[in-house]
Amino acid sequence: MNKHLLIKLISMMLFITSISVYGVTFPNKPESEHFYVDEAGLIDELTGPKVDAIASLLLEQERVPLFVVTIPNLTHYGATSGGIERYTRSLFDRWGIGWKDRNYGVLLLISRGDRKARIELGADWKGQHDAQAKLIMDELIVPAFKRGDYANGILDGVRGLDAMARGLALPKPSPPVWFWPAIIGAALFLVMLIVSLFRSGRDGWAWALIVATGILILFAFRIISLLPGSGSGGGFGGGFGGGGGATGSW
Repeated sequence: MNKHLLIKLISMMLFITSISVYGVTFPNKPESEHFYVDEAGLIDELTGPKVDAIASLLLEQERVPLFVVTIPNLTHYGATSGGIERYTRSLFDRWGIGWKDRNYGVLLLISRGDRKARIELGADWKGQHDAQAKLIMDELIVPAFKRGDYANGILDGVRGLDAMARGLALPKPSPPVWFWPAIIGAALFLVMLIVSLFRSGRDGWAWALIVATGILILFAFRIISLLPGSGSGGGFGGGFGGGGGATGSW
């Protein structure tokens, strides 16, 4: 056996053993038809099936297992040292995401109470996708989490990781839930102003307000157009992390 590989395997075994000694625990693996474990209650009934569908197709077509785990906080699992990076790596190795001969697993862990998230990649990624993982974290996941929209942030993160694994351009983040209602409300308000304008002409306050509203709507659409990027279970077979990733906080 290659000397460097042997040293790496021994180090990994010692690392996992030290974790167990200090009482760190881990969520159970999901059932075979699911690709997420939601112990923090962040994934709603509409988002869960979408995560499963994306991850299932990625596994079938590319043999890349992608899993999402949410936890209340690290302390709940006894992970009081090492931070989210160490815990995510340990969970990745504990589950064995991926395979020894194709170690391209992907794990997204969200710790709600610690306000931190981590993307961990299997060793065969070799750190070559750290920049993309960072973009996914900073542009697709964290902004949604900051406004409390965890479900959309997780789904956008999964879509981004799916695109990364396939070598595709990253998708755009989903707009906030209030965006389209606000646009519709503004449009209705504009109609009311137009009606008022026809009744009072340009002498009333409606004319100036219509102009101002129109400018604001055009500005909002301009901002949206400049946003970056739009838009069965398995995968346990001896894989281990260490191939890079990204961490984010909000």
